[in-house]
Amino acid sequence: MHKSIANYLNKLILQDPHLSYIRDILSTYTNRAYLVGGAVRDIVMNQEVSDFDIEVYDISVETFEKLMVDIGAKGVGKSFFVYKYKHIDLSLPRTESKVGYGHKGFSVSLTQDEKLASLRRDFSMNSIMINIFNFEILDFYGGIADIHNKIIRLICANKFQEDSLRVLRAMQFSSRLGFRIEPHTIEVCGNMDLSDLSMDRIVGEFLKMFDARYLYYGYYYMIMLKIDQKIFHTRFCFWTLAKTFTSNPHKAYFLYHLYHHYRINIDFFPKAYKKLAFIKPKPHKITNRFLYALSLRYPLAMWSVLNNDCAKEWLIKHNIYHHKYKPHHIDMSNPKQSILQEIRSFVLQYINC
Repeated sequence: MHKSIANYLNKLILQDPHLSYIRDILSTYTNRAYLVGGAVRDIVMNQEVSDFDIEVYDISVETFEKLMVDIGAKGVGKSFFVYKYKHIDLSLPRTESKVGYGHKGFSVSLTQDEKLASLRRDFSMNSIMINIFNFEILDFYGGIADIHNKIIRLICANKFQEDSLRVLRAMQFSSRLGFRIEPHTIEVCGNMDLSDLSMDRIVGEFLKMFDARYLYYGYYYMIMLKIDQKIFHTRFCFWTLAKTFTSNPHKAYFLYHLYHHYRINIDFFPKAYKKLAFIKPKPHKITNRFLYALSLRYPLAMWSVLNNDCAKEWLIKHNIYHHKYKPHHIDMSNPKQSILQEIRSFVLQYINC
């Protein structure tokens, strides 16, 4: 198993000129530079990797910063010793301790201890390290086993609770990966206060979930981790919508159904999502007259998608899937009434979805 992981990383380095360049540059300073974080998780899962995080050991701050300037890397978190070169983040190994309020209230210290550095990671699956020179794998907290068992597990409860965003990360990781969150992690997350999170950070995690493949998981853990009552200030009934969230046909799907079932406050979400969420919900009984009336306002392609391709074939057949409905005759003395009369003149049909 470890051999296949090493082979995968070696292949990535050989195929990526920027990654190869960084490895060659670092080799003159150290033999301890590790690929860390989500990239390693994706390699273990045999998934495509596009962004890389590398931690560089055995190099002084001054030498590291000069090297970053020499190669044209941009400082994206200088107080955390983080630089970006192309699609690669380079950083010095560090520990973090909570000293103030919010996501910036951390004290940072450098360390040369790999186990201590990986302790600052949120979940075991994100704590694995691979040496980019000899492909040695360091897995201090059982991350590889948890990935293969599809489990999200915190590493250290005390450290985990220093960053409340990790509760939302657990939710969106579950939704993206289809992983279960183990009981102790659920308990710790459920007891954490989320009031220090800015709306931008909250929305950022939800937007990741909106694209997720396993939306059912994200919705379930939103309930189990008590995110619903802390963010939306209401308690949802999971079973009411459980069947609805077995798939994710569109980015706005999640928000659309929560808005129409619970009238949650979605003002802090981007306009594009809110606009789609406001599309009229599917009634209990759908008729051709309802669909024609609704299509006066907008083509019903998105309405159909957000309702699991409801009436798609019928809508395409009657040319109101990609186009608005255009009445055949409009009495300009009373246009609204004449349009309604035209729609009501159709033989009433009930459409199955």
